[in-house]
Parts: sequence; structure tokens; C-alpha cells
Amino acid sequence: MSTPEEIFLISRVVLLNDERAFGRLMKRYLRPVHRYFLIETGGDEALSDDLTQETFIRAWKGMDSYKRLSAFGTWLYRIAYNTYQNHLRGVKHHLSLDDEHLSPTLQTLTAEADHDAEQVASLHRAIAQLSERERTCITLFYLEEMSVKEIAAVTSMSEGSIKTALHRGRNHLRTLLTETI
Repeated sequence: MSTPEEIFLISRVVLLNDERAFGRLMKRYLRPVHRYFLIETGGDEALSDDLTQETFIRAWKGMDSYKRLSAFGTWLYRIAYNTYQNHLRGVKHHLSLDDEHLSPTLQTLTAEADHDAEQVASLHRAIAQLSERERTCITLFYLEEMSVKEIAAVTSMSEGSIKTALHRGRNHLRTLLTETI
């Protein structure tokens, strides 16, 4: 559910085209959306920056289409998800994780998670090996703390499919992380 502050800011953006109000909304969601893209792109900082920027441009241009049928964050993540899917269609292949892209992501995750860098590196490499569906569901559920219902709204997948992807993703992660120990 959108907070009263978000509703106020959204109203200012939609009714008055208030760029400052949109800037405040953007500030609130910038890091989480960027983190989502870092995970999806295997740690490609430049691509994540571009996709984040594209997401907020699309959100700004489409603010009048926000009908409050879902929380603002869910609506914004739907835009982010679609932005990434459009990128994948353009690239026609998944980006691979390499050590060059790992460092910036590790710094971000280490600062936020306050874990040992090697554990974070292992987890990040394992997440990158999941299928796209599993990676998306795991990222939105655990890192962005979305409910299954919210993930369904973002991805247009059924709640049952999301639960299955989460179950399989957890099992794959468990296997991958056990192999690295």
C-alpha cells in the first residue's frame, strides 16, 4: 500500500507535473531498483545504471497511467521488470557474470548486508546461475521484500508459478552454495 506521503507526491506529479515531487519519489526507490538491476544483470554496473535511468524516465512519462490499483512501488517494479525484459529481447542472450563486474556489486551488497565479502560473492555467483524466473522471484521476494502477490503484479506470473520458482530457486541456491563450501 502506498504511504500517505507517496500519495501526496504522486498527486503533485500527476496533477501539477511537479518534478521535485517526482525527484522525492525517485530518491526513495533509486537504490532498490538499481539493486534489482545489479542482480538481474550479473553485476553490470553501467547497464544497471542505464536500466535504472530508463525505468525512471518511463515512470515519469507514464505517471498519469498510475491508477492506484497497486502500491506505487509495485507499479514502479513492473516498469523495471518490463524494462529489463525489453533489454533482454534486444540483446537476445543473458549477460554472464565475470569478475570485472563483480566488484561494484559486492561493495553494494557488502555494505547493505554487512556480511563477509566471500560469502556475499558466493551468494551473488549462485544467484547469477539461477534461471531468469528463479533469479527474479528470489530477488524480489528476499532482497526487495515483496509478497508473492506483489511479485505476481510485477511479473504477470501466477502466484503458484512464483511459489514454484521460489521453491526451485531456494533448492538450486542450496545446492550451488553447498558445492562451494
